[in-house]
Amino acid sequence: MATARRPLVIASTRLRALAPVLSLAVLAACCAVFRARAQLVEPASVEARFDIPNFPAEVVRPFSFGLRSVASDLMFLQAIQVHGGRASNRMLTAQQGARDDRVMNRLLVYATDLDPQFAGAYRFAGNAMPRQTLDGKVTNALQAEALLTKGVRERGDDWHIPFTLGFLQSYFLGHFEEAGKNFAAAARIPGTPRYVGLLATRALTEGGDLAMAEQLALAMAEQATEESSQREWTERLLDLRMERDLREIEAAAVRHATRTGQHATSVAALVRAGELQGMPREPHGGQYLLDEHGEARSSVKDRLRIRGRRGTLAQVEVQ
Repeated sequence: MATARRPLVIASTRLRALAPVLSLAVLAACCAVFRARAQLVEPASVEARFDIPNFPAEVVRPFSFGLRSVASDLMFLQAIQVHGGRASNRMLTAQQGARDDRVMNRLLVYATDLDPQFAGAYRFAGNAMPRQTLDGKVTNALQAEALLTKGVRERGDDWHIPFTLGFLQSYFLGHFEEAGKNFAAAARIPGTPRYVGLLATRALTEGGDLAMAEQLALAMAEQATEESSQREWTERLLDLRMERDLREIEAAAVRHATRTGQHATSVAALVRAGELQGMPREPHGGQYLLDEHGEARSSVKDRLRIRGRRGTLAQVEVQ
């Protein structure tokens, strides 16, 4: 009797083993039918050829039988094809490239919804989605920011993702404080290049959060094991101290102009007027200077500034 049941057991085991493959084949056949029907209704367009399935990712995920990464890869490959298809026509207006932008965003959102740990999709989104347009705008940057924010939450072990998010926020959007925080998060991940932490302090200073920049620099200086790295962070702490002094000088210049109606011509004049308690000492060995517009600077060292796409920050196209 046991011998008679053995073929049935073997057959049942083989069917269970083939179940994921059969399910994937059925899903592929359904997708092919839907695509064929769409092509009969209207001419093939980018959105007809490349688009997400008709089923939400939340529905597909539990029925993927462990193959959700395969389905996610398919969406990712389609996004790469969309990006590659527009490479020869990159400089389009926002309106001309809007269809491809929408398709790419949907595909990458779907891919990362299926597989939230898909680090490659997040990296690709940050580099491929933002697009400078022929009419002087930047499009798809906010959508890329949303995807990368999800990537930072899901893949806290990959420094490339918060770094890419910080670059996008500083270069395209002008959100320097948020960019500095993401650069700082990337800098704390093991294996991150040293320059990322230095960039974080620069972005935080540009965004106005000087206290956080100093805290990060102190922490990185304490953790530095190489002599060259220790020198870099010691120098950055001096830069931050200089920036704090310069801001105090500029604030004093504003108070003096408000009180007297005249612009101070030097830092010494602010000290004599009682706006500063004493002559601040420039930490790099130079002197502090004040111009006729009330802007302070060091005679030997440039201020920590981010020089990005300031001319297009107000021209981000929202779709």
